[in-house]
Amino acid sequence: MISNNFVYEGTLDSVFKAIMGGCLLYLGDLISKLTGLDKDFIIKNFKEQNVEHKISNALERKKVSDFIFKLPGYIINLECNRGYWDGLIERNDAYFGKIKGELLSKGEEYSKKIKVIQINFDIFDNFEECLGKENISKFYMKNNENIIETETSEKIHIDMMKSYNKYLNEEELTKLDKELVILMLDDYLEIKKIAKGDEELMEVAKRLYELTDNIDNIGLYDPEKRRKEEEALKIEYHSNIAREEGIEQGIEQGIEQGAKDEKKSIAKNLLNIGMPIKDIVKATGLSKKQVTMLM
Repeated sequence: MISNNFVYEGTLDSVFKAIMGGCLLYLGDLISKLTGLDKDFIIKNFKEQNVEHKISNALERKKVSDFIFKLPGYIINLECNRGYWDGLIERNDAYFGKIKGELLSKGEEYSKKIKVIQINFDIFDNFEECLGKENISKFYMKNNENIIETETSEKIHIDMMKSYNKYLNEEELTKLDKELVILMLDDYLEIKKIAKGDEELMEVAKRLYELTDNIDNIGLYDPEKRRKEEEALKIEYHSNIAREEGIEQGIEQGIEQGAKDEKKSIAKNLLNIGMPIKDIVKATGLSKKQVTMLM
């Protein structure tokens, strides 16, 4: 399977999950750098979680996160975003909300003891102004005085393109840069070069080789299929927005029509008791013509 030094890119959905679930030394070091949690604590207590969220209603499609794992006091959701599209952040917010919601359903006291962290591995430049110069940006719910609403929720965005551009420009890479770049390469010789002499990175290089060399993984990477899936996500998002706007507009029209019908019903009752038309117009807001037509 390994020909022309090609290996599967670590940002592909299945490969990303396999690396995060199977390269514990790498995961521990990476997550420690991103969250500040102790590396040994992560490695010792790591427990992979079910990545499929429950369906809230019959109309909702199954939501599948890229990767979720649990530590004592923490649930960490990893999302690898291979490209930006309208609705991406909203979709990942939905995953984040599902996790928080399921914690609440287990009991208020339990939910307060668990911190949920979502880490977004972003492979696009759309957040340039928002993220600034650093690779890592952390987001919290805050008020106008920058007071954090709760300490149990945190979202992290990583601009992977900053590290990748450093690699392309042959600039010196930090350990974190290398841990991000290794996920974006498909040339095994380049991967071995970046990983040389580093235990955590060699673990990833070995896993990428195994995944690509495994006969069961033939056809795992289909660029055209991937493009169609991402395009379908975009179309679905815009269709949902249009449908929601249509439903909202229908509700507003229904409320407006209901108010009109109620006014007409009141006007008709007032006509029946002999109230003058001019007084009915004042009382209901209907026009003289509308009232007259009810007679």
